Amino acid sequence: MAGELQQTVDRLRAKMLVVNDRFALVCRQRDEALGRIRELEKELSDNRKHIEKLQQEIDFLRIATTIAPERKDVEQTRALLAELVREIDKCIADLKE
Repeated sequence: MAGELQQTVDRLRAKMLVVNDRFALVCRQRDEALGRIRELEKELSDNRKHIEKLQQEIDFLRIATTIAPERKDVEQTRALLAELVREIDKCIADLKE
């Protein structure tokens, strides 16, 4: 009777150690995954900023390379220039504060 109880306890202890090892492994994997997620989110943010910068550069190049402007191009150019002037005005207002 006492021998069976000891065997049961030993089996439970062994199983508990296996579960504990697996839990520790899962925790490490989770921490690694969370770190990777943070890295990817930063990379995504950097890529979005880069795309925005490139899109603005495309807009500027379109304006600069317009040889025979069409009405649509002239309107787009005026709209872009107006937006740039508004941004400059905002910057000046921020500097005054």
